[in-house]
Amino acid sequence: MHDWPGRAHVETLRVWPELAETVGRIEAHPELFAGAFLLGSLSRGEGDAISDVDLLAVSQPDLWQEAWEARLLLSSGALVTFDRFEDGKPEIAGHSWLTPTLVRVECLITKARGTRLAGSVVVLVGEVDLLEAFERVPPFTRKEIDDYAAGLRQTDAISEIERAYGDLIALLRREIRPR
Repeated sequence: MHDWPGRAHVETLRVWPELAETVGRIEAHPELFAGAFLLGSLSRGEGDAISDVDLLAVSQPDLWQEAWEARLLLSSGALVTFDRFEDGKPEIAGHSWLTPTLVRVECLITKARGTRLAGSVVVLVGEVDLLEAFERVPPFTRKEIDDYAAGLRQTDAISEIERAYGDLIALLRREIRPR
């Protein structure tokens, strides 16, 4: 796993073992995965006790289907897994899971050039120039993120477990937010 600014902080968080283990699973299958990126608060070194692990696994050229079919290797030992496809977006899908320590790992599996990347992104596995294969866009606003999540809830695109976990995290965020 490559180093990044903020890694020392992330290594102190309860999510670190899950992040390191998942990245190790991606690294163990170079025939399927060209690399992996860390997204979100952990990529900025700003995570906290209830942060999720947000990853993007890049499939090898022309092997997206095989990488997708191997997704359960990435979530081995999970309590529960969830898969999400976006309409009209081939060769990109989300595979998420809750670990026995109740860490949520969200892993988008895509081909190079398969999606746009917003905000902070860290290359964890693979060639650093792999990032150049993706269009970069400005970070999403909190409102855009909240609107997207609300849309998933309204269309029942998330399971009861995902909904309950999201509600728990929202409640915890309100309690631990500086006053």
